[in-house]
Order: sequence, then structure tokens, then C-alpha cells
Amino acid sequence: MSTSRKKQYIDKAIEILKQEGFRLSLDEMATKMGITKKTLYNNFSSKDELLKECVQAISEDFKATLSGLDDPSVGAMESLVRCFDQLDELFIKLNPVFFSDLMQSNPNQAMLGHIMGSNLFREKMGNNLRQGMEEGVYRPDIDIPFVCEYMGYSIFGFYIHSVISSKLPFSGQYFATIIKYYLRALIKE
Repeated sequence: MSTSRKKQYIDKAIEILKQEGFRLSLDEMATKMGITKKTLYNNFSSKDELLKECVQAISEDFKATLSGLDDPSVGAMESLVRCFDQLDELFIKLNPVFFSDLMQSNPNQAMLGHIMGSNLFREKMGNNLRQGMEEGVYRPDIDIPFVCEYMGYSIFGFYIHSVISSKLPFSGQYFATIIKYYLRALIKE
């Protein structure tokens, strides 16, 4: 089995999970994917394994998006705005139903993913803040650890709370709107 074919199955499964959530059986997943149940079982030993592979693929997309937060080839402010625009695209693409179902069906995996993503965000955000301070764009008195913690908790915590409570403030510009407020605090006069 080629890695690219398995990746195609994972991508198809993610598309289906975005629309249907986690309620589908492997039989139903296979049918919606246009493959046989046997083909699905040849690639994934269980529904849990398929879901783990899907979550892993999404985590990789999230990491790739965050990697742009401290891109040294562009300015810190541009990196920040670009990254938050990409986060909007990623979260729209994923659909809150996916996150809600993940939290309900596998809270340990959801929590582990959240912790790893939060740590990566704080690291990349810290790099962005240092770069912006060196460029003279951000205020020189920023408490980097505090700002990184605060942004991580306020941005992702608010989103996760919204998913759990099914009260999404999500207009497709969630992260872009937030970054406008943060930039007011970060940018020098």
C-alpha cells in the first residue's frame, strides 16, 4: 500500500468527518469514500485508527500553519497576520462539528493535541515577538512569556469553549479580528 494512497484515504475521510462528524461506522465511511470496507480495513485496523490518522493529519496542517508565525523571510507583523489568516482558513475548513465530536469521543486525544498545539503556538509566538522587537515594530517592553500564554489561552481557549458550548462566534474572520486587537497592544506608537 502506497503512502500516497493512504494519504488520499485520510484526506477523503477528513472531508466526510467534517460534514458528518464521528457518528459514521467504518462501513458507512467506506461507502462515502467510494471504496470497499475491505480496502478500508486493509489500511486501517479500526475506526479509532482511522480517526487517529485523521487527527494526526490535521495536527500536521496546524503545525505547518503555525510554522509561518516566525518566518524570518518576512517581517514579524506580516508573519503574524498571515498566520492568523491561515488559521481562519484551517478552522473554517475543519468545521466545529469535527472538534466537538473529537472532544466527546476521544477527550484524551483532543487534550493531548490541544496541549501540543498550545506549546507550539507559544514557542512560535515568542519567536515572532522577539523578531518584531528586533525589527523595532513591536514595543520593546513586551513581557514575552506572559503575552504568549495570554494569547494562547484567550484565542484557543475561547474558540474551544465556543465549540463545547455550541455558541460559535465564528464568522470566518475569527482569528483575523483577534489579531487586529492584539496588534494594537504590540505595535509601537
